[in-house]
Amino acid sequence: MVALLGATGQALAQDKGAGDASLEQRVARLERKLDSQGLVDMLSRIEQLQSDVQRLRGELEVQSHTIDELKQRQRDLYADIDRRLSQLERGAPVAGATAPQNTGQGASAGGSGTVSSVSPGQGASSGASAASGTGGSSSAKEQQAYQSAFDQLRELRYDQAIAAFRKFLKEYPHGRYAHIAQYWVAEANYAQRHFKAAIADYQKLLDDYPNSPKRAEAMLKIGYSYYELGDMDQAKTVLNNLLQAYPKTTESGQAQNLLQKIKLQSAKGT
Repeated sequence: MVALLGATGQALAQDKGAGDASLEQRVARLERKLDSQGLVDMLSRIEQLQSDVQRLRGELEVQSHTIDELKQRQRDLYADIDRRLSQLERGAPVAGATAPQNTGQGASAGGSGTVSSVSPGQGASSGASAASGTGGSSSAKEQQAYQSAFDQLRELRYDQAIAAFRKFLKEYPHGRYAHIAQYWVAEANYAQRHFKAAIADYQKLLDDYPNSPKRAEAMLKIGYSYYELGDMDQAKTVLNNLLQAYPKTTESGQAQNLLQKIKLQSAKGT
């Protein structure tokens, strides 16, 4: 009897040991599966992150290239305008300074004002001083003040340039460079997408400097500003006024393109 009980206990112990071993094996297999699946998920996430990083890096490179191009275009534009201004000061003819062909209505910030026409004989024949309405030569101090403001604009320090040009205009409201200083104030606001401020500053150029060779460009930029603000009626009014006042200029061609774009957008919206 004792021997039988001993044998039975031994068998039970063996069965329990086998069961424990089997359970441990099953747990180990599950852990391996879980570990394997976790690694797969982790690798998948790493690959996705790498893909996202590459995509973002590509977009960043494109944006950086675009910004560099825009900066270069702005520098080229400022250099070209500075060159044209120097030609005006020397009395040389400048392309794009075409006088109005008629006495059509001009552009105001509200679209209802008038722009004084300039006869072909008034143009820029006497240089930048004619544009400012004075015939006096600029002093060295005035030139230095203008150049200091322009240097800040060329370095794309818009807020500092605006402040410097406004100070210049207070000190030399009828100076040789006054009209172009006013133009640069408007341009600096436009470059920062401060379109309402830009409209007011371009309009001040139109109101205060009737002989400025920058009038057509100012009218065009007023039209663009209204377009960016979503005021299509005002944009069309200003652009049509530009076509009437300066029909054979580069600005009139750009105005026609924008008017066509507005027309197409209006057609899609109906």
